[in-house]
Amino acid sequence: MKKKLTANLGLKILAVLFSVAIWFIVININDPVDKTSFTRVPVEILNEDAVTGQGKVYEVLDGTDMIDVTVWAPRSVLDTLSKENIIATADMQEINLMDTMVRIRLSTNKYDNKLDSITSDTENLLVKIEDMKRVQFLIEASTIGEPQEGYIVGNITTDQNLVSVSGPESIVNLVDRVEVPVTVSGLSQDIRTDATVKLYDKQGNPVENRNLKKSLDQVKVNIEILQKKRVPLSFASTGEPAEGYALTGVIESTPSTVEVAGKGSAIKNITQIDVPDTALNVNAYAGNMTTRIDLKKYLPDNIVFADSSFNGKADVTVHIEKEISSTVMIDAANVLIRGVPAQYNGRIEAAGERIPLSVRGLPNNIDGLDGSAVTASVDVADFMTRNNLAVLEPGTYEMSLLVTLPDGVSQEKEVSVMVTISGTETEEEEDNQ
Repeated sequence: MKKKLTANLGLKILAVLFSVAIWFIVININDPVDKTSFTRVPVEILNEDAVTGQGKVYEVLDGTDMIDVTVWAPRSVLDTLSKENIIATADMQEINLMDTMVRIRLSTNKYDNKLDSITSDTENLLVKIEDMKRVQFLIEASTIGEPQEGYIVGNITTDQNLVSVSGPESIVNLVDRVEVPVTVSGLSQDIRTDATVKLYDKQGNPVENRNLKKSLDQVKVNIEILQKKRVPLSFASTGEPAEGYALTGVIESTPSTVEVAGKGSAIKNITQIDVPDTALNVNAYAGNMTTRIDLKKYLPDNIVFADSSFNGKADVTVHIEKEISSTVMIDAANVLIRGVPAQYNGRIEAAGERIPLSVRGLPNNIDGLDGSAVTASVDVADFMTRNNLAVLEPGTYEMSLLVTLPDGVSQEKEVSVMVTISGTETEEEEDNQ
C-alpha cells in the first residue's frame, strides 16, 4: 500500500498543484479581483469640539480634506460601489494641539468586509491649529457703476451697521474693512435691496476662508438717488472801502458755478447759491479784498454738492480801486432854478457862463465825463426856508448847487452859485405907475 501511495509522488503533487491552479483560474475568471479609483473624496472631520472647545480653531492645509481613493475588491463588489460609498474620516480627538496631522481612516458603507484593500494618496489630514479671534466691524455700503446721466448717489444707509467676524487669528487679522457693494448702474430713483456682506484686506482684496464666520451674510441697503444741476454763485458785499477807494462792482470767484444735487422741488427751485453781504465786509479796504468762503453754510435745505471730492470752498475777490478826481464844467444855462416865488425871475450869475464842479470816482466812470451827464439845479424855496425868509426881496443871493451824478461818481465838495432874483416885467410896470 505504501508503495502504491509513494509511487510517482512527484506527479501526484504536481497534479494537486495543477488542480488548485485550475480552481483559482476558474474563480478569477468568474469574479476576478480588480481595482478602481475615486477622485476628490471628501474627508469628514469628526469631533471638531476637541479643538474648538478649547478656544482654538483649525485650518485644513494643502487641500488634504479632498483625497483620491483606490479600492481593491472582486469585480462583483467594485461594480456596486460609487464615490458616495467611500467613507473617509479624520477624528480630531486623535490630535494633540501641538501636532499638525490626523490619520485619515478609510472604509465603505457596504461590502466593507469583502474588500481586498482600500488606500488613498493622502494618509493624513494636515491641519494648522491656532487661537480663535472675534472682531466687530462697521459695515460700509459701497456702490458699483454709475446712475443714469444727470443723477448721483445720495445717502446710503443699512438696516444693520455692525457685523461680528470670527475665525483663525491669522485670517481675521487680514480683514481691514467690511462692505456691502450694491450695483447702481442706470438708476434714476431710490432703491432698497439686499446686499451680501464681504470682507476685504488693506489692499482691497477679498478675504475668503471657509473657517471665517460672519454674524450675518446679508443686510438691507437703502440708496438715495439725487438729480444734479449746475448753478452760479451770487455775491454781495457790505461796508465802505478806505477813503479814496471805491467798489468796482465786480466780484469774482473760483469756482464761479457749482454742481448741486437734490430731490423734487428742492432741486427744481434752486437757481443760484446766494452768499449774503455779511460774508464780504470790505470796510476800510484799500485795494482788492480776497477771502475764502465755505459755501456749505449757504446751501438751501435738502441740497448737497454733487461732486463728493469738492471741499465746498470758493476763493472770492471783491475788486476795489483807487478813485481819481476831476473837474466837470456845467453850462450855467442848463442849471434849473426851482421854487422861485410868483412874479419873480431867477438867473444864474456865472463867469464865462460855465460852472466848475469837482467830482471823484473810479477811472472808468470819470474818463470822458462832461457836463451833459450832470443834472444841476438850485432850489430858491429851500433857500428861503433854511434862511427863515418869508419874502424874498429882489437881489443877488448865494445858493447851493444841487447836482445829480452818474452812478459811481460823487461830488467832491459843495458848489455855490450866485442867483439873481428880480421882479417880472408886469410887477416893475406897476411899481413905476
